[in-house]
Amino acid sequence: MTEPIAMIAVDWGTTNRRAWALGPGGEIRDERGDGEGLLAVKQGAFAASFAQFAAPWLTAGRTLPVLMCGMVGSKLGWAEAPYIAAPADLAALARHLHDVPFDGPAQVRIVPGVSCLHDGVPDVMRGEECQVLAVLAQRNLREATLLLPGTHSKWVRVEEGRLSSFRTYMTGELYNALTSAGTLAQLMEKSDGDSQAFAAGVERARKDGSGALSHLLFGVRTEGLFDKLPRTSLASYLSGLLIGVEMKDALAWTAARQVIAVGSPRLLDNYRAAAGLFGLAFEAHDNSALLPPALHMIARDARLMA
Repeated sequence: MTEPIAMIAVDWGTTNRRAWALGPGGEIRDERGDGEGLLAVKQGAFAASFAQFAAPWLTAGRTLPVLMCGMVGSKLGWAEAPYIAAPADLAALARHLHDVPFDGPAQVRIVPGVSCLHDGVPDVMRGEECQVLAVLAQRNLREATLLLPGTHSKWVRVEEGRLSSFRTYMTGELYNALTSAGTLAQLMEKSDGDSQAFAAGVERARKDGSGALSHLLFGVRTEGLFDKLPRTSLASYLSGLLIGVEMKDALAWTAARQVIAVGSPRLLDNYRAAAGLFGLAFEAHDNSALLPPALHMIARDARLMA
């Protein structure tokens, strides 16, 4: 790599880590990733882990700005970057970067997460705020509803060009837990997926009047017990049910008729299918393409680069 590096952008999560060496205009000069998420960093050795990870980029003979986002800024991460309260915009993130001591040729800062309140109960995000603001900047949007599916899915309201409020759903975590242990997992058999069973789960959630998740989940068990669905289809049915419950509540909260979704292609496919059953217009973006420009924009606004 002979072209100059202006900064390093890092997305450091619970299980994985990705980073990009960016040029002055935000162009990607190089990128790398590994499984050294928070859970893999032993005894809080974040500085040593980063120094080894970014070593090929830290040999330019000068100090580079490094901007990180994600769970690296949590209580369990390298250093806790305090949340800023919604509504938030790009300028607010740039003003509240958290400095991290690092004995090496880099000035490390972490982007703060964002918080909001629902009836007095806090809700939080770390990392997703960068993706939301990247979409807003690229599209010059003032009003929108965004969806960021994942272990903890986020539905975000954008008002007057700012991230005004959001709602978190533990959809992915529930799916992983229920397919790994317990009475539902005992009935399930591995398969490549069943799109019809997935759609049936979404429809059950969409049409159910009570919306009581604990009741709907027991139906996954009885669908298997009465052989209404083969065991190889139960995981797909469960996935559709959980996503359907999430989407039904989120649409009641946002009153949205169209959504901009940002995530991994596999997850986006499931949510696209569910959105079709709800009559929701769906626009998808791969999250891996948004974080580098988002972090570059924040670094530029914070005047981190010469």
